[in-house]
Parts: sequence; structure tokens; C-alpha cells
Amino acid sequence: MKKIQLSIIVLGTILLASCTDNSAESKKLKENISRLETQISTQKEEKATLEANKKLVTDFYQDLFGNQNYQNMDKYVGPVYVQHNPNVADGREALQKMLPIWFKDTPKYKLNFNLVIAEKDLVFVQVITEKDGNRTSTMDVFRVTDGKISEHWDAFNTFNAGDKSANDNPLF
Repeated sequence: MKKIQLSIIVLGTILLASCTDNSAESKKLKENISRLETQISTQKEEKATLEANKKLVTDFYQDLFGNQNYQNMDKYVGPVYVQHNPNVADGREALQKMLPIWFKDTPKYKLNFNLVIAEKDLVFVQVITEKDGNRTSTMDVFRVTDGKISEHWDAFNTFNAGDKSANDNPLF
């Protein structure tokens, strides 16, 4: 896509250079080139923001959940943090209080991000964990505002050791 857009700009520039008058066609061509350059620049900025948001969320998840560095909360979470998990109150302090409770007696571990998707200001991550033969797939959705996590939703499903599946498909 980028190569096509760049080719269009180059072709337009060549055509523009070959024009020696200020005709309506020349003016329209200049406007089109300018519009395409703006679109490409905007797309690059949007992609960079999406990648930065994905990195923020995966770093947050690994640092706080996997590495259990609860003191790093302010590095990732903004001053306003809306929580949709019914077991945790709003605010980063509430999350910081719950993490040591959730991960009590859990060794530090490297997370397995099965899926990381960013769209607009949302980042979706699916993480698979195994403990005592139980496999849990968790889907978290984070809203990123001004470079910090500002909102969170989650859902999870656990397949316990010894459970029988009605099919041969993996949980995720």
C-alpha cells in the first residue's frame, strides 16, 4: 500500500514537473499530491500510535502481572482508571491493592500473549496461563488515553485438569 502511494506521488511529481503552465490540471495535480502526502503522514502517525499502545499494554501486563512489579503502576496507568471487572474498584490504587492478593504464592513468569490487537484507542490481549494443570484463557481490553491505560474490561475461561471436552479443538 505504501509503495503504491509513494509511486502515485512520484508519478504525480514527474507529471507536475513536465507541466510548464499554471493550468487548472496542474493546480488539481498539486492539490492531489498534497492530499496524498497528508494521508500517508496521517496513516504513519496512526500506525505508530497503535504500535505504542500495544507496547504499553503488553509491557504493563508483563511487568505487573508476570514480573509482579506492582510499584510500577504509575508508569502505565493514568490518573483516571475505569475498571469493568466487578471484583476491583475504579482507580489505579485499587488495582495495585488487588494484584498482590491475586498473585499470592504465584511465582514470577513470562506471559504467553496469544493475541494482541490494537484498534483506535483500544488494545485487546489474550493471555493463556497454566497452573496446577488448569489452563485459563483471559481476554483483556484496555483503553489508552494520552499514552496511559485509562480503562479495562476482561473475560476469562478456565479448562480444569480432568475436564472432558466435547470436541478436539484447543481452548484457544
